[in-house]
Amino acid sequence: MFHRVCPSSSSPRIRGNAGLEVTPEYLENTILFLRKNNYEIVSLSQAAKILNGDHERRKFAVFTFDDGYADNYLHAYPIFKKYDIPFTIYVTTDLPDGEAILWWYLLEDLILKENRVEFELNNRKHQYSCVSTFEKDWAYNEIHKLILDGTSNHLIQRVRQVFENYDINFSEKTSELSLTWKQIREMSEGPLAEIGAHTVHHHALSKLSESDVQKEIEGSRDKIEIETGQKVEHFSYPFGTQNEVGEREFRVAKGCGFITS
Repeated sequence: MFHRVCPSSSSPRIRGNAGLEVTPEYLENTILFLRKNNYEIVSLSQAAKILNGDHERRKFAVFTFDDGYADNYLHAYPIFKKYDIPFTIYVTTDLPDGEAILWWYLLEDLILKENRVEFELNNRKHQYSCVSTFEKDWAYNEIHKLILDGTSNHLIQRVRQVFENYDINFSEKTSELSLTWKQIREMSEGPLAEIGAHTVHHHALSKLSESDVQKEIEGSRDKIEIETGQKVEHFSYPFGTQNEVGEREFRVAKGCGFITS
């Protein structure tokens, strides 16, 4: 399971975000390692058949990507085509729609640029020194927790409060990093890529009402099907830990008719 595939860079980074990235060389070496060790690399649809017993006993692996970053098309897709390897991208539809606010990358940019970050959140003032590398990492983690601490419905409100004192172009970062529907369609029309649903807004589903969970899951599925003209048969839960996903979410996803979730 991957998120982003990015060429190596010497630019300073925040460790939390950099941990979501691998290099094209890493991805290619992973494919070569699996082949050398006799793994069959299969699509998610093939994996579902294997798990249902419709397959001889062989080692197998599946490649998936969460969210829908442009580098999946720019850097990962050429490698999969080179080796004729199937893969799946779970798309949060707010990204190609241009509606997502990629606040974790905006926060990284802000902290790397500034020596001090100040804001007022929920009527409380916050100040963070961001001079040393240690301070930058610490400030990022603390502010990251503050933004996530609360209801999903008010997350964007908290984000806007954090960035209120700074000249931030939210849509510019989204356009820079997100897949476009054109890129998604091109990949989905080929023989290698399956496009899965990953909700509309990438909220923690456990913090939503059941009706909103249904809207998030079905909304992303329906939008992808409209844009690609193909049935969406796979779903990935945002975050994916027991803190964000439970029996209720499993039941709702199952009712949406996915092959895997």
